[in-house]
Amino acid sequence: MVEANHPLKPEQVPAGVNLVSPERDPSKRISEDSPALSVMTDLRIISPFKILGSASLEAVNEKMIACGVRLLFVSNVQGQLTGLITSNDILGEKPMLFSTQNGCSRTDIEAKDLMTPISKLEAIPLEEIEKANVADVVAALEESRRHHLLVLQHNDGRNCVRGLISITQVAHQLGKEITPSQRANSFAQLNRALG
Repeated sequence: MVEANHPLKPEQVPAGVNLVSPERDPSKRISEDSPALSVMTDLRIISPFKILGSASLEAVNEKMIACGVRLLFVSNVQGQLTGLITSNDILGEKPMLFSTQNGCSRTDIEAKDLMTPISKLEAIPLEEIEKANVADVVAALEESRRHHLLVLQHNDGRNCVRGLISITQVAHQLGKEITPSQRANSFAQLNRALG
């Protein structure tokens, strides 16, 4: 058994106690000139929320609500990324269209049926994000009409998703509304928006 250096003694929580909130110091607020890394969720620090491709839509929705997110990474049983599923995928018209096209009920639909498969995902290399600022990220999000950007790290011959940038989070941190506009037709257009 480990011996304690300094025994901790719990005390009664006093009535009228408040919760500490994040600092609202304006000097700590990000601006469009801030480094792009300041708006990236670094998956080395924050664990990504994942779900199996075989999960039901109900399970996907419940996990999103429990985790307070609108996007889940979809993986196979080996833990490899197979796609992404968003709240728009499960709450929009996609489930109804899938049911109609496949002659099944909503309860038969699994995450893998509605996710955006990895073959259709695009990501910005971490090296580009390290050179960019928040204005570059906002431009890329607006141009791509996407609500999320993945950040890809090339590490010793292996590729991994290192981060995620959410349009909702960036807008919140900037204190302004960001609306995706025209649709990017290629990864090259996304890269130009960052470049």
